[in-house]
Amino acid sequence: MDSSCREMFIWIASTAVAFALLQEHGANAIHVDVSPRNPTVKVGQNFTFMCLVAKPLMYCRIQMPGVSGGLNLNENSERNTEYWYAGDSITRGQCGITINRMTDKYNGQFKCSLGFSGESNESEGTTNVTVARPPQNPPDLMVTPEFDRHFNAYSEDTSINAMCTVRDARPAADLSWFMGDDQITDGLSRLEIVESPTNLFTVHQNLTRKLTWKDNAKDLKCVATHIALDRVLSTIKQINVRFAPRPIPGTIEQFGFKVGDEGIISVQIQAYPKPRLTWYVDQESFPEGRMDSSQRFEAISARAMGNGTWEGQLLIMRVSADDVTRQYVLKATNDVGEQTYRVSISTSTEPEGSLELGTGPIIGIVVAVLVLLIALFMLGFARTTGRWCFADGVTRHDNKESDTESADHGPAEKSKKPRMNLTYILNKKKDKVAADVEDLKLQNVAMETEKEMENPGTESSEHIAMGAKGKPHGQDVVYAELDLQSTRRPIVRREDDKTEYAEIIHTKPEEGEGGDQ
Repeated sequence: MDSSCREMFIWIASTAVAFALLQEHGANAIHVDVSPRNPTVKVGQNFTFMCLVAKPLMYCRIQMPGVSGGLNLNENSERNTEYWYAGDSITRGQCGITINRMTDKYNGQFKCSLGFSGESNESEGTTNVTVARPPQNPPDLMVTPEFDRHFNAYSEDTSINAMCTVRDARPAADLSWFMGDDQITDGLSRLEIVESPTNLFTVHQNLTRKLTWKDNAKDLKCVATHIALDRVLSTIKQINVRFAPRPIPGTIEQFGFKVGDEGIISVQIQAYPKPRLTWYVDQESFPEGRMDSSQRFEAISARAMGNGTWEGQLLIMRVSADDVTRQYVLKATNDVGEQTYRVSISTSTEPEGSLELGTGPIIGIVVAVLVLLIALFMLGFARTTGRWCFADGVTRHDNKESDTESADHGPAEKSKKPRMNLTYILNKKKDKVAADVEDLKLQNVAMETEKEMENPGTESSEHIAMGAKGKPHGQDVVYAELDLQSTRRPIVRREDDKTEYAEIIHTKPEEGEGGDQ
């Protein structure tokens, strides 16, 4: 079939559907508001079905399950004990019915047909009513494979498949799974719902789970809930899992023993089946129900605590000071495996709210505290000595420097910029030759200063570069930093060297010397 034929076929089919709808509902069918939409109700519940339109009705006809034909209802209809007209009036566009007590026979579709004056076509509204019917029996629960009947238990790590089925309910029941008190959410398949010819529903769900020692002695439960039930229905399968005695890390510490009094050492063991217990004291072993050779220690038989937990006890007839220093060993053995537990006792009372930390956490805490103290020490050291990150922010002063040097150096070291006035900036425009002459004179000043430092008793830390006439050359006063130690040479930096701090002060020329400038 080519594309043109296919398009023609689609147009003919759509036209036929539209014509059929017009024949059934009329070309000018009025919209009907239906309430409620597809509800679920309980048996015995009062129920009202209502159809509403925005214009007066000529008649109101209702069809529903359990009643043959249709019911022509209005506000003047005779009311009986089973059902009656619901609404204010058909002249207000209200068509409804109230059923006193819902029963199973009313399950199905409710339909209203509305007639209007001057209209040849009816308007209709429908809703599907589900009359809830609870399941009559608890869930069917089947588990495969079956447990080992020799041990009446499963082996650890066995994978089981369980299927839960709830039959004949309307609507389908909801299922949930539990292992003990814990709800199972993993390993579940999707719900499978099957409808019967009698409009009842059966639901199935599968569970796949690998058993661990924690599942031992717990109930596997499939629980069914339903809107028509005021309680849950459940089916239980007890699960037993064989596993070796579980370890307890470290040494078990027990407190509160009193010298001269009777004492009991108690250890709780998780194992299935019941373990056989053997105690060791001073390299001597004796099984449960027996005493040691000194008749001071008695091994009491294991006592069931429930859910695969057993209590092993060692009775000390009279606690001595030496008993506190001993280490007691308990070995638990069953047909799956064995485990050894070490116990120490103390006459001290158990610390309240103490933290049980192992060796690893304690070492970690000590190392962390030491690192913190070292970091604080290094930070203080750096701040005091002006090292590392504090190198740019600390001002050093030599005790041998003069008060003038200290006063000049402080602000200069912090700001890293020499103070200068406008005259100094203008003098920077001198030519290169003049600048070189100035540098040579400054070097001569440095050499003369060094000679003065070599002469004992010289303490001057300032030198003024003089011109030919005996006055400050260029009206500049140069303050140079000098190291007073005789083993080091004083260094005079150039004025444009920003790493040292020399302050150039330009003085106002004396009167009468204006011609020289």
